[in-house]
Amino acid sequence: MGKSIIVSANRQFFDRWAPHYDWSPFQWWMRKFHRAILTELKRKQTPAIILDVSCGTGELLKSITVLNMKHRLYGVDLSSRMVAMARKKLPTAAKLFSGDVHQLPFRSNTFDYVLNTESFHHYVEQEQALRELNRVTKPGGKIIISELNFLFWPAHWLFQKLEPGCVKINSRKEMRELFVGAGLRHIVQSRNFLFSVTTEGVKL
Repeated sequence: MGKSIIVSANRQFFDRWAPHYDWSPFQWWMRKFHRAILTELKRKQTPAIILDVSCGTGELLKSITVLNMKHRLYGVDLSSRMVAMARKKLPTAAKLFSGDVHQLPFRSNTFDYVLNTESFHHYVEQEQALRELNRVTKPGGKIIISELNFLFWPAHWLFQKLEPGCVKINSRKEMRELFVGAGLRHIVQSRNFLFSVTTEGVKL
């Protein structure tokens, strides 16, 4: 199946899901992916320019606003309906866009933090996607990806078969190699919870 077909199918899937995305049991699950990112940002006292890629309905950005109102927040999502829902809950100062991770609508070297939670496995060309995340990050800025990672590879295989739009769930080693390939350094990985690993890297 071609890239454009998969991207279009993902857009339609998340457009349909948007009205139900804030369902409390699912957001309980998503908040576990957010924890490591919020822990990192709690240590950031000075205002930062932050981009949430595949921001969904804006729940992570909303939590960041609670931490520090002075951060400049941006979000982008493939689904225009997700973005519309995010606009309803976020301050008007937050800048939200519809767009594809493979060609982000931002200038190079713009953001102090580029964040991505529980969506990397949907990207058709993961190397290109990570290069785009790196492109829009400032030198010295950080990329943080909190992604699905099960303890056993058969679970990865099964999830890839069952979840609509799932392209590939990476092992810890594969995710680290993607970061290295994108030119990121000072790479740190940690298990966020039973089903997630967070990978962080700095753009030099």
